[in-house]
Amino acid sequence: MAPDLERTTGTTGVNRLLASAFGVSLVSDIPERLSRHGLRPWLDGKRRRRLDRIRESGLLFIHIPKNAGTSICDRLYGAQMKHCSARYYAKVSPDLLALPSFALVRDPVDRFLSAFRYARTGGTRHRTVSAPFRERYATFRTIDDAIDHLAEARSPFGIDHIFRPQCWYVLDAQGRSAVDRLIPYEQIGEIGKRLGREELSTLPEFNRSQETGSHKTDCGPSPSQLDFLHRFYAADFALRHQAVTGAPAPLRSAGTAAMPVPALAV
Repeated sequence: MAPDLERTTGTTGVNRLLASAFGVSLVSDIPERLSRHGLRPWLDGKRRRRLDRIRESGLLFIHIPKNAGTSICDRLYGAQMKHCSARYYAKVSPDLLALPSFALVRDPVDRFLSAFRYARTGGTRHRTVSAPFRERYATFRTIDDAIDHLAEARSPFGIDHIFRPQCWYVLDAQGRSAVDRLIPYEQIGEIGKRLGREELSTLPEFNRSQETGSHKTDCGPSPSQLDFLHRFYAADFALRHQAVTGAPAPLRSAGTAAMPVPALAV
């Protein structure tokens, strides 16, 4: 079944004003903002239907951006699912967190580089960068351009989902993983067997970066860039350790160092 992929048009007009009133860039983030203030957001028909699809499937997948989630949603739900966090589900439909659940966890540096390529090419043929971020992301020429954007952020809502910490999606209000299984991204080919879901044994491919030629990222991050990424995504590295080893590691927000690093793992 082909997924019900939606073009990411972003926030314009009245919706832009509405998003601004709630301190977010994307109007789709308003329910997340309310959830993190302990409020249950109002849900439109599309959101309620997505919750019903999860309920019917009997398996909750937390869709972390840039972690092959579109392919998994296609197989599990037959539709695109938004990048909703565990804290959102806890407020709008806590019964879903009682279902078996999982998330894929990717190496934070690899994921950042994937997001960087996606950002500066405007997305893929399946999805585009959200309108509030599209113009700036199109100007990215170097890794430092993306790092500057992260360093300036004061909230996860100030950056697009593709750059937000992975822990933001899977941790509960007490900073603990809210999903049953954290699976390393490299083991995506094994999730059907591990979860006992045959439909996940083979997955289609969506949202691969279109970068080619001279526009491709030719080299990896420098030592100073890696230092920033390790601090910015500190909690993600701990989450990754937990996924790979099965042993919980201390999950903490990024600290401070020579270059300011905002604490976004909240």
